[in-house]
Amino acid sequence: MRILITGATGLIGRELGKILAEKGHDLFVVSRSAQKAKELLPFPCQVLEGDLSHAPLQDARLEQMEAVINLMGESIAGSRWTEEKKKKIYESRVTATKNLVQSLPKTLKVFVSGSAIGFYGDSGSEVLTEDGVVGQDFLAKLCKEWEAAAARAPGRTVFIRTGVVLARQGGALDQMLFPFRSGVGGVLGSGEQWMSWIHIKDIVGLFLLALENPQAHGPMNGVAPFPVTNRDFSQALAHAVGARLGPAVPMFALNLLFGEMAQVLVSSSRGCADKAREWGYKFQYDNLAEALGEICAPFKQGEEVFVAEQFVPLLPEKLFPFFKEAHNLEKITPPTLNFEIEGMSTPEIGQGTHIDYRLKIHGVPAKWKTEIDEWQPPFKFVDNQLKGPYRLWHHTHEFRPFCGGTLMVDRVRYRLPMGYLGWLMASRFVRKDVENIFSFRRKFIASEGLNDHL
Repeated sequence: MRILITGATGLIGRELGKILAEKGHDLFVVSRSAQKAKELLPFPCQVLEGDLSHAPLQDARLEQMEAVINLMGESIAGSRWTEEKKKKIYESRVTATKNLVQSLPKTLKVFVSGSAIGFYGDSGSEVLTEDGVVGQDFLAKLCKEWEAAAARAPGRTVFIRTGVVLARQGGALDQMLFPFRSGVGGVLGSGEQWMSWIHIKDIVGLFLLALENPQAHGPMNGVAPFPVTNRDFSQALAHAVGARLGPAVPMFALNLLFGEMAQVLVSSSRGCADKAREWGYKFQYDNLAEALGEICAPFKQGEEVFVAEQFVPLLPEKLFPFFKEAHNLEKITPPTLNFEIEGMSTPEIGQGTHIDYRLKIHGVPAKWKTEIDEWQPPFKFVDNQLKGPYRLWHHTHEFRPFCGGTLMVDRVRYRLPMGYLGWLMASRFVRKDVENIFSFRRKFIASEGLNDHL
């Protein structure tokens, strides 16, 4: 099918897009910046440039669309809900969905739209089926209008009322990890409110179900079968990261920190997953402890994990030669690091090669020696720090044949010096530094700069 995806660079969109591409679908993505999409998306697609929060799209390719996955929306977390913030949240969902529907051909077969379990508002211990009534708070009314806008789309329509998505990088859990790993994460308010959660693999699976199963229509709760109270969730997360549970966060503190959004944090939603199972979905993770255990296993060992993915429309055999030249690493490293190779133990990189670097970290000179302890051209190599600023730096570079090109996957495992104290003081800054390094690398690879060296 020819499928149009909005919000493709988000947490769900990236994972869903990879599966759809692998299934052989032709993907089209809406983005305000084609270049940014090229840098961030881990799957092949065509980009339709436009900003749906302001106007419908004008592109002849829209007439070819058979299906739509609508995932766009300003994050509801991360900052206080000012009137300006609420306006952006509304326009990026309701206004943008209205404009999207106006852009679509009458021949569209299926429209799958994101929504949120917040549709039901604060519902206490009531078990929430898709027939439940809409709540009265801002988020509930937003979801009602969001779904109403999507319901006007041609063809079969499905609205997935997503719960708290659990994933290693991105989403709500990413914001919870630091306080819980620090030992200060605790229950919110009374802790008795219900939380509807779902593993990233399962929410992606539900979007696939909605797209492919002709039985699916109308609202579907995007939640795991067994919701838990906030107290149980907090205890499970503390255990998963190997830390103690911190003190409870009282409502007055939440109100002070988050304003109106504090009510969303303590809103009770006990979502039911019966409709998803009725339509044939089998959950990979229906147990919270198992879901958190899979995600948090490296953290319990004191490691940080960073993963970056990027699709390149070249086969590994064509792409790998650039990366086997050691001095090309200088080209894909931000100039601010003053990264320079001082020497190698072999004329060319291979199994067992030692490479000496020098660089500056925030202006401070540092030496680094790494060993290539795995070398499988043109698909994989691993460099492992022997001497340097980290207690552990283990970088796996993969070049996976994917949809006629290469899915580049960089997986970095690292530990900071000074143990827990070093992690507490510097982990957030180092994470940002690592993100910036790979952001620079993605921009270089997505630009014409890479082609000049092939």
